[in-house]
Amino acid sequence: MTVVLLAFVAAFVPALLWLVFIYRRDRYEPEPKTLIARLFLWGLAAGPWASGMNILIAHLFAPSIDSAQREGALFLAAILLFALVALSALNEEVMKYVVVSSRVRGDAAFNEPVDGMIYMSTAAIGFSAGENVVYILNTYFGLIADSTRPGVPLALINAFLVTAPLRALLSTIGHITWSGITGWFLSRHYLEKGSGRMLVGGILLAASFHTAYNFPLFLQELGLAVGWITWLVWIAGIERYLTLLGRALLASPFRRAALRAKGAAAEHADVLRAYRSLRARQLPVTVLLVGLGIVAAVAAALAGLPQEVPYTSAFLFILAAIAFSRFNWRCPFCGAHLNGLNPRICTHCHVKFT
Repeated sequence: MTVVLLAFVAAFVPALLWLVFIYRRDRYEPEPKTLIARLFLWGLAAGPWASGMNILIAHLFAPSIDSAQREGALFLAAILLFALVALSALNEEVMKYVVVSSRVRGDAAFNEPVDGMIYMSTAAIGFSAGENVVYILNTYFGLIADSTRPGVPLALINAFLVTAPLRALLSTIGHITWSGITGWFLSRHYLEKGSGRMLVGGILLAASFHTAYNFPLFLQELGLAVGWITWLVWIAGIERYLTLLGRALLASPFRRAALRAKGAAAEHADVLRAYRSLRARQLPVTVLLVGLGIVAAVAAALAGLPQEVPYTSAFLFILAAIAFSRFNWRCPFCGAHLNGLNPRICTHCHVKFT
């Protein structure tokens, strides 16, 4: 019972922190907190529904995949595995879309482009929190049941110091970005009367990112060392999400009203303050992450761990540095990624930093 409670804490505390972070991205007209809470819970409720469908999809494909592996037909096994992963990813993205769309259509609070991204991201955090509880518990009880491995200490370390942090960071951010992409298309469809085909295309784009993230991890089970592709897809998803978030904020009608109220000079002063802040943290945080990667790699090597561990440790921290840079080094006015180390102007919205 204690382990189950700890699993919920390890999954939901980071989720609530992510929820606060995402909520604050809506800088011009924050959404009602009650609506955000309901969408979080509906995202959480969508998890068992999606899991049930994923189990059915796995039952349909798993026997054929196992058979192809036994016969040495790895190409056929990879194709079938791709179909399984793609359908599971599409299932999850559709589930998250359905619970959000059914709750926010017609709601008076849904009145600016960024709202769809906030709504979908909120549901994604709830969905991911429930999913993370399952993964943490499966890791713990799976190791407890393995008589060939040390017992409780190893199980606790793997469940709460490995699985929980990785899921809270990588998987939760993944769900936020994929669902946020769908949310951008939902806003265009609902607020701008965009076509249904465009909305379907947005859901398929989100599912494609989801598939590209998961598929390399599954391929490793076939003996192919392509897990590094997952991290690149993760960064690409963050990049696409932040770009769309910047566009949505730039198009907000409340932003234009805020500009008129504050005046051009006051707005430019805010932009300069924000730019100096992001510039002040860009280099120190990047250097810190790269340094931690080097330290982790050296420590792993000195501890006598397998040689892939030092390389993987350094690689993950370097990827974290790249991801931070893609997140941080953005125009505080429109959200577009900045060019160069000392830009004088944003090439997207042309706001000046001097």
